[in-house]
Amino acid sequence: MRETVIPNTARLIAACRARGVEIIFARIACLKADGRDRSLSQKKPGFNYLLLPKDREDSQIVPELAPAPDDIVITKTTDSALTGSNLRLILRNMEISNIVIAGIFTDQCVSSTVRSLADESFNVVVVEECCAAATMELHEKELEIINMIYCHVAKLDEVLSFFA
Repeated sequence: MRETVIPNTARLIAACRARGVEIIFARIACLKADGRDRSLSQKKPGFNYLLLPKDREDSQIVPELAPAPDDIVITKTTDSALTGSNLRLILRNMEISNIVIAGIFTDQCVSSTVRSLADESFNVVVVEECCAAATMELHEKELEIINMIYCHVAKLDEVLSFFA
């Protein structure tokens, strides 16, 4: 995270900002302190059990990737940013149809969001070095599964070359 995903995502964000590309953050957090508004997948015990109330420090975006004043930040209560928020409406209102994705976890939130976006006919690119899963094996397997069906998986340098 600290050595690869965060620095690479910071580079991606900087390149997007330099070209006037909208930056939208989707952070997972519950709106109620007790978490009863979370989806079932977030309530189940085990690895995916997340109780991150929206105002708690560990539910905030890391400082290295802090949103700028005009960036959009949505709070999602499910793995998919589309299912768990009003992101679909925001994207349609802004006439955005091409999406570049970075995020955690590749096999959960990233994959769920990518699949939802693809089902809604958005063009999606996932930046390989800007995502991670619990293990490298999970990360690579999920990218293999979603690539060329739900999205195009691309290297960071390939994506940055579009912003040059």
